Amino acid sequence: MQRAETPGTTLVVTTNQPHAGNWFGAPSAAVLPSDVSAAITSALARGWHPARPGSPFHLDQSDGFVRFRPS
Repeated sequence: MQRAETPGTTLVVTTNQPHAGNWFGAPSAAVLPSDVSAAITSALARGWHPARPGSPFHLDQSDGFVRFRPS
């Protein structure tokens, strides 16, 4: 994620869900606007400054990720 009006530090979020285009056919869920809002709020609380230039800010929300094992 990045601010449209003034590009700065990009927010990169790792979730506990497989990507919809995963090669294994693991079930995935849509990213909802409420998920995006929660990630932004969490990143801001952890020190993300979207208007400042710099390296991407990584937010890891992968706790509870269950690895898919195809049958």
